[in-house]
Amino acid sequence: MKQLPLFGVILQSTELIAPESPRKAFYRIWIELEMGSYSVCKESGGLGKVLDRRRWVFETLPAAEKDLGRRVREKMRPGRKVRRYRRVGEG
Repeated sequence: MKQLPLFGVILQSTELIAPESPRKAFYRIWIELEMGSYSVCKESGGLGKVLDRRRWVFETLPAAEKDLGRRVREKMRPGRKVRRYRRVGEG
């Protein structure tokens, strides 16, 4: 029997910023494996403060990866009317 880790293990993560935002908005999102389930977790905020945290639980890794990808694409969509994000490290 395989022992599960006591704390969550981050499997994949992405950090986005909105450089044109007056408050330097950021959006961090990651997939975490914890106690046999997969969670998509996100933190967002501005000026270095986390203002919102959320978690969505999935039974499979492919379902969590699909959700993470959809959320990141939405934040980076060129025609988006509110702040548009880009990945940290991108020009």
